[in-house]
Amino acid sequence: MPSLLAWLDTTEDEQRVSRELMSLFVEPEGRDELGIGQVRDAFSELLFPGTTTLLTRARYYLLVPWCYRDGRARGTSGEECFRIGQRQERDLIGALRHELQPGETGLIGATLGANVRNLPSVYYWGGLIRFGILASGVDVHHLGRHQPDTSEATELAERAVTDWDPTLPSPPPRREGEDGFPWRMPGGFRLTPEESQYLTERIVRSVPDTALAALLLRDDPLPDTRFAWDFLDDGVPHLRHARLFSAAIHGAQILYNLLVAERYVATPDLDRYDVDILDEYRTLLYDWADELPAADLATWDVPEMWRTVTGVNPRIAPATRAFIDAWITAVRTDPQQVADDPRLRNAVENRERRKGKRSRFANRKLLASWPRDSGIGRLDFRWSTVKRIVDDIHQGRTIDAAA
Repeated sequence: MPSLLAWLDTTEDEQRVSRELMSLFVEPEGRDELGIGQVRDAFSELLFPGTTTLLTRARYYLLVPWCYRDGRARGTSGEECFRIGQRQERDLIGALRHELQPGETGLIGATLGANVRNLPSVYYWGGLIRFGILASGVDVHHLGRHQPDTSEATELAERAVTDWDPTLPSPPPRREGEDGFPWRMPGGFRLTPEESQYLTERIVRSVPDTALAALLLRDDPLPDTRFAWDFLDDGVPHLRHARLFSAAIHGAQILYNLLVAERYVATPDLDRYDVDILDEYRTLLYDWADELPAADLATWDVPEMWRTVTGVNPRIAPATRAFIDAWITAVRTDPQQVADDPRLRNAVENRERRKGKRSRFANRKLLASWPRDSGIGRLDFRWSTVKRIVDDIHQGRTIDAAA
């Protein structure tokens, strides 16, 4: 019988969180074999708040608000606004398809079109609230029902009637003889200079002193790098902790796969991989140990790292924290020996066995389907998707999407 993950739908925001949780099972960085996802996600939020691995194009931070504020949704509220906004999101898919450049990606609904189940608003709503673009912070079903304090009849009070940031740009104007928003979207995902400037100012103001803000404040385009710390320095808040955690824990991710490989080759009738795979993983571990920033690890303030992480998520499991502490201590002492250290091997194996019947050490079918590199990618804390969003904003500063 296949495994199922289910939840009770209550609010739209809780449904969004549930769908993001589901996505982690298919995202490369989301294969959390060691159960360290709470720490990974805390660092991701510290560095790149308002993003997830599903948010890949910056203009959606404007397209979604336009669907619920402009077009036929203008002047509506509550369920009527919700219904029209969803309809406009679906209409927008066709307009974006028409504007996509060859090889361009990031369109939600690229395959199913207007029949797509989860619309962009499902994924972007949390970011809109985080960046203050959705000024009132209401859920999608209650737009337009926000009642401002009108005890003082001022211009500021009148502007507060809208749920949306009053400085939010408008969608591209309708051209004579053509349909306007949402049936036409000039430039597709390419931001105009005005839109790029707005998103830069809105995000930097909302999440200052973060890696995301530091990236947007740069004048030059981002280089093609694997990690944010390849060109941002340790002066960016929390970046050093994230960099060292990623470097240290990567060895545990490799050791996990070595242990599974050992179990695999020792199991009769499993023959997709032979014994040579064990040497491959041992080589990976030796290379990892050689490349560790030993001097930085020696001066790393791990208690401060935990204070930082638990400030975001105070509910990190004690067993998870104990495992990570034991691993970091070993890495600082003699990383070249982790492949054969019985305490570390036992610690990593226990992280797998905590899954019970879903453990590859207890479930032959799951062992047989092991993809040989499960959860082995070094943590980048959403960098691959964040870089795309930041690139969109940087490019929009010089590209006129209406040209």
